[in-house]
Amino acid sequence: MNGYGVDLDSLVATGERLVEIADAAREAKAAFTGKAAADEGANAGFTATSTAASLAEAWEQQIDDLCKRTAMAGGLLQDSADGYRDMEQAVLDTLPPLSSAE
Repeated sequence: MNGYGVDLDSLVATGERLVEIADAAREAKAAFTGKAAADEGANAGFTATSTAASLAEAWEQQIDDLCKRTAMAGGLLQDSADGYRDMEQAVLDTLPPLSSAE
């Protein structure tokens, strides 16, 4: 093959998978947050309680950031598949057929 080729179905499927991963991570974060809150109440009065809460909050922020970035990457892959399709169609609409038989 000369030039390059783009597998549009793979771009879309990979983008969808990244969005699914981000959604699953959000669900895991919600479960973690609920468990951390329950443990914080059970450990009230201990010196490490506030440190554990700070650590949990830091993890939540990092997971949230990771989810946003992963979902964005997935969306961009899906958008790029649309862009490739549109560009290919524009070329086909603009250029005459290369076959001398037509």
